Order: sequence, then structure tokens, then C-alpha cells
Amino acid sequence: MKPKHHFWSSVVTGGALYWATGSASAFTGAVIGGFLIDSDHIIDQMWSIRYGAPFRRPQRDVLESPGSKMSWVMNLLRPRKLLRLPLVFHSYELLVLIMIITVVFRTPFLIGLLAGYVLHLTLDMVRHHHEFNSPFFYLISYRLAQGFRRDCLIKREYL
Repeated sequence: MKPKHHFWSSVVTGGALYWATGSASAFTGAVIGGFLIDSDHIIDQMWSIRYGAPFRRPQRDVLESPGSKMSWVMNLLRPRKLLRLPLVFHSYELLVLIMIITVVFRTPFLIGLLAGYVLHLTLDMVRHHHEFNSPFFYLISYRLAQGFRRDCLIKREYL
């Protein structure tokens, strides 16, 4: 799902929690849980850069030409074909941990965090379920057993 969809759905969820509880921290938790968990995609990109994954699109811009002073910056920022999918924040194990912590401490922030997290994972599962080789994709232990290898986790037609 696109970041803007996660952002706006998190804002709506946080707004509903704010309206229901009057707590700005519930709103903040919902936005963090629903939107900022996608920051784990940065890890995926860094891993791909480290191991020389090819770029998703060919070079087009003058700034990206090898002789350009900005070429190393542009090459760092250009999306690459992902090799591995650790997606550490996209996991049922972390969801269970957040649920336990929320039940124990019951703060508005944690309630918002849990609500946003559940929303995020649900939206991702609805949008991407057909792309995975296994229904266990969201278990980080399953991805670890597959070596986080994208080609083992995602169906060939979606690579």
C-alpha cells in the first residue's frame, strides 16, 4: 500500500481515538503505529544498496550521470530491486508483543500504537495477500527461515 494511504488512514484512526479519549498521545500512537512502521523499508533498501542490487529504473537524469558531483547522492536515493525482505516491523510477533504491553500498561499512547499497527498490517494483508508464496509471510520467524530472500517469499510474477 502506498505511504499516503497509510498516513491518511492513520490520521483518521488517530482522530477517532482523539475524539473518543481526548488524548493527543492516542493520536500520536496511531500515527506511529499506522504510518511510521514503514520505516523498516529503509532497512530493506540499505541491505539492497550494500549488496549491489540493480536499480528499478534506468538512469535518466543528468544529475545521475557518473561524472556528476551529485551522482553518488542520487544513486543512494534511487530505489533498487530488493534482494531481502526483513521487514522487522511487519510481523505478527511484534504485534503480539505490542498487544501484551498494551494490556499491561493501558496508556492512551499504547492503545493508539496498537490500533495503528493493526490497521497497517490489515491494510497490507488485504492489498498484498495474493503476492506472497505463503500465508506465513508476516511471521518474521518464517521470513528468517527463508533467509529473508525476496525470491523465496514473493511469487515470481510479482518480483
